[in-house]
Amino acid sequence: MEDDPRIWIAALRSGHDRLAAFVAGASTDDLTAPSMCTDWTVAQVLSHLGSGAEIGVGTVTGATVENQEVWERWNALHPGEAARAFVDTDERLVAWWEARTDDDLASMQVQLPFLPSPIDAATAAGFRLSEVGLHSWDVLAAFDPDAEVAAEAAALLVDRLPMMVGFVGQFTPRETRPAADTTIAVVTSDPDRRFELELGERAELRPAGGGPTAGELTLPAEALVRMTAGRLPAEREHGATATGVLGLDDLRRAFPGY
Repeated sequence: MEDDPRIWIAALRSGHDRLAAFVAGASTDDLTAPSMCTDWTVAQVLSHLGSGAEIGVGTVTGATVENQEVWERWNALHPGEAARAFVDTDERLVAWWEARTDDDLASMQVQLPFLPSPIDAATAAGFRLSEVGLHSWDVLAAFDPDAEVAAEAAALLVDRLPMMVGFVGQFTPRETRPAADTTIAVVTSDPDRRFELELGERAELRPAGGGPTAGELTLPAEALVRMTAGRLPAEREHGATATGVLGLDDLRRAFPGY
């Protein structure tokens, strides 16, 4: 997995610029349209990203932030206000990361509230990139059936998936997975990766080890990133194919999203 925080920060910048460009051209109708995120409009996705950016600034700077107060304030914004505020607040977060010196980044330890111990700068920026990359797709795919997770984000996020699948799998109901332990091969393109996906009492994605598998999933890396986050609907599979004991519908059930 990429350990240079500057690479992750550059992807955060391009992700910000991509969504800021959308906001600049968005109409009120666009902002109030349904997003690809269940039950949220486009503006509500941007509000979620904006509140996350505000909390993120507080987290990395050590400021005291009351999450509930932040969420309530953002939820009260009108669609246009939420979209503009997202651009301004996310810009502050990305600019903060960009302003760090190499020594700052090398020694940084960030304590995220849902993790037991502090993490380094690349890992912290990676958590934000995962959120921005997936929610950007929620926004842009609402208007473009060919929209993908940005290539620079997907190339980084695919290598974080073993960690993320194990983490998310802890909170996924057991009944969404096959009754018996099942392991399939996973082959991605753009970039090329080979994994093994085990579904059973737990969900685990690991580098391919040459062990026995009961099928194969082949798909672009960005589609795998989306699938593990519950974002691979039948009409947006982008060339994904599954052979063997598990079909794409089985895999969608195993990863209902978050």
